[in-house]
Amino acid sequence: MTTHEATRRWLVAGLVAVLCLASARGASAQSPGANPTPKVAADQATDLAKQQQNPISSLISVPLQGNWDFGLGDRDAAGTLFNIQPVVPLAISRSTNLVLRVILPLASQPGSGDVRVNGLGDVVATAFFSPAKSGRVIWGAGPVFLLPTATNNTLGSEKFGVGPSAVLLTQPGPWTIGLLFNHIWSASGASDREDVSSTFLQPFVNYNLGDGLAVGAVMEATANWKADEHWTAPLLFTVSKVARLGNRPVNFVVGAGPTVVSPEGGSTWRFRFMAVFLYPR
Repeated sequence: MTTHEATRRWLVAGLVAVLCLASARGASAQSPGANPTPKVAADQATDLAKQQQNPISSLISVPLQGNWDFGLGDRDAAGTLFNIQPVVPLAISRSTNLVLRVILPLASQPGSGDVRVNGLGDVVATAFFSPAKSGRVIWGAGPVFLLPTATNNTLGSEKFGVGPSAVLLTQPGPWTIGLLFNHIWSASGASDREDVSSTFLQPFVNYNLGDGLAVGAVMEATANWKADEHWTAPLLFTVSKVARLGNRPVNFVVGAGPTVVSPEGGSTWRFRFMAVFLYPR
């Protein structure tokens, strides 16, 4: 086993531990005497929806996000990206929270001919520090890390990366309006692979209609500054609803929209289905 393969296995094991931590903490946070009603109360559903729309809220969540990109390459093929995205907030002092966010991608992308490339991609992990008590403007900032966990070289960079990340939002009335940003530079890794310099910008807006129902829009713009054509930017229009699976509140999200900017051979539009498992305290 090579050093890179051993490191990748340890990183994946650590991320599985984070997922287990999210589930365990969420289960212990529930009141044992709670009444398991099959339907989320309207006020509670709306509150959970707004908390989940805030990337740095005190709500533990485990989003399972499926993305289908269409129009890839000369054959107009489809690619699939399934993201496991646990979010675990921790109170590290009376005045400061630490919110850990991990994105673990499983991809199936078209290759040459009829061959598809399947496997785990590089993991992105972010640690946001934010005030425990926020005002009208909610913010957080911290480091973001790129971990070379890809099981196929086509799906990853073979580089460790690091950079800054920040999120800024406000939630007046039924609205949630915000922006998430990060930039990653490679710090080490395979010498025969291109260095990483990438920017991610995610403006988002949601309007809550009540009873856990919301509509929204989000752009997920990524710039690869080492490529000739820098930007890829899908724009998704979404509808979401908080409901219950058994005793567990879940936010179901459906979205679709065009890729407004992409390099040659990139996708033309994206469809998304997401189930966000919520663990209120």
